[in-house]
Amino acid sequence: MAVETQANADLAAFEDAWADFFGAMRRLKGRAAQEEGELSLSQQFLLVALSEAPSMSVGELALAAGVAPPTATRMLDGLERDGIVTRAPSAEDRRKVTVELTEEGLKLVRRKKRKISARRKAVYDSLSAAEREQAVHLLHRFAGLLEEL
Repeated sequence: MAVETQANADLAAFEDAWADFFGAMRRLKGRAAQEEGELSLSQQFLLVALSEAPSMSVGELALAAGVAPPTATRMLDGLERDGIVTRAPSAEDRRKVTVELTEEGLKLVRRKKRKISARRKAVYDSLSAAEREQAVHLLHRFAGLLEEL
């Protein structure tokens, strides 16, 4: 009975930590969306994916950003209006639209990547050597587990 009670307490502590972590992620996403002139987290995911390929379809971008295609289309409307991306009919399949970063868009993505890298480094620097080792292992492990959900 004591083992079961401890297992329940351990599970409850894990669930609390999980909720705390994902709550912090949601709040971060909300703060990013409120910052004047900043990209939303979804826009960042979309543009980073686009920066790693010469051009992508709207569907591919939606998948990379973790949003529905209509949401990606709405995001692209604003990004295109702001001169960050261009859209054109695909040369291979006229049913598809391909999206590319403009030079301004590429500069924006590079700037954003540097800012994110600096924030990650600050988190890394705040950890002890043992915590860093655990974090690397656990982050990879959680990524794999989340893919299975």
